[in-house]
Amino acid sequence: MKIVITTLVIFSALSLLAQEKTFVREYTYKAGEMDSKISCRAITINELRSALLNEIGVYVESESILKKSEVSGKFAEDFIENIATISAGITKLEILEEKWDGESFWMRASITIDIKSLEESLKQIIQDRQKTKELEEIKQKLIVASNEIIRLNQEVELAQNQINDAKREKYNEEINILVSAEFVNEGNAKYEIDDFKGAIQDYDNAIKFNPNNSKAYFNRGLSKEARNDHEGALKDFDKGIELDPKNARAYYDRGLIKNELRATESAIEDFSRAIELDPNYEDAYFERGLSKYQSDSSAITDFDKVIELNAKNVRCYIFRGIAKHYFGDFNAALIDFNMAIELNPTEADAYTERGLTYQSLNDSKRAISDFNKAIEFAPKNVYKVYTSRGLAKQDLRDYKGALADFDKSIELNPRLLDNPAYYYRGRAKIEIGQFESGCLDIKKSAIWIDDPSTIEREELLRKYCKK
Repeated sequence: MKIVITTLVIFSALSLLAQEKTFVREYTYKAGEMDSKISCRAITINELRSALLNEIGVYVESESILKKSEVSGKFAEDFIENIATISAGITKLEILEEKWDGESFWMRASITIDIKSLEESLKQIIQDRQKTKELEEIKQKLIVASNEIIRLNQEVELAQNQINDAKREKYNEEINILVSAEFVNEGNAKYEIDDFKGAIQDYDNAIKFNPNNSKAYFNRGLSKEARNDHEGALKDFDKGIELDPKNARAYYDRGLIKNELRATESAIEDFSRAIELDPNYEDAYFERGLSKYQSDSSAITDFDKVIELNAKNVRCYIFRGIAKHYFGDFNAALIDFNMAIELNPTEADAYTERGLTYQSLNDSKRAISDFNKAIEFAPKNVYKVYTSRGLAKQDLRDYKGALADFDKSIELNPRLLDNPAYYYRGRAKIEIGQFESGCLDIKKSAIWIDDPSTIEREELLRKYCKK
């Protein structure tokens, strides 16, 4: 196979104007044994195209088109080597003439290239290369950013897990709070029907689910108090107040318990704290007044406040009257007892206390009248009223009536430690000449009397009773 290639470069005015270059080459391909006309033609065309494209590359290099495009080095070499690819679409191959004689195929063809398009293609390639470089840089940055994102996602996932754990914990806590509250409600229902043991069990469960449920402690304390467990109640109120130190009712209830435990001063402090938290806490003023009405005249001020808040508080009028009586203001005491009776004409304690005040004023007849009313309306400790009425009758020298009242008092409450009627009955008996029986009562009463060495007692025992 013999190949002959001839190249012609055609320059025309038209091509110059169009900024085109045309290259012409001839090529002869000698057919082999296996070649046909078609295969020979195809080989000839391919060889002509390769040769013509190579010419374009030589031209580009010689005409310094690469320099004009500021391309050099390895990139320029790559450009020349890949001229066929680069010039695709901006070159045009044209077969001018061809001949087949059965043994060889001859062809003459031309290829035309648009120089401007070539330069633009080169610029585009440069831009593409630059973009590729930038894209590679961006890619690297993205890789770094991606790694950072992965790290951040891991941190976020960890944080999310922690949040989820916290959410689960918070959810469980909220559920426990709800369960605790329900146990408190059940305990309250049992408390209302005096099932204090059952109520305490419910409050125990409420505290188990929510150790910070102050209501459970408060209400359990009330239930324990109802069962006379004063110490247990006090501990519950201490804990409840620790959890909820602004609960005025808690201080009030704890004050009541402290009074039961004879911790009067501490009880007064709790009532005072309740009043600080709620300046209109009527019951707190009342209980504070009760805590100090026999030792501190300021109790009257507390009772004044109660009446200011509630002018129909019968019990307050009674105890304010008692306080006034205790501090020697008998007439003012009578006014309060009168008011209590006006508000409630069947209030036995009001009649009792007014009768005692009349006794202090040496008005035994009025005292007896009030004691009669008190007995009619049956106060809780009516035996005391019989004792007081017996003393009033004794003052009027109605010894028979007095003895009958002392007998009734002892009948209602025979406990020596509780009832001074034994002493008063013994004294009355001695006054009417029943010395033996009278001395027996006086000697019995010595157990009850706090100070058996009182002048009166010693005088009676010395004068009428054999020691």
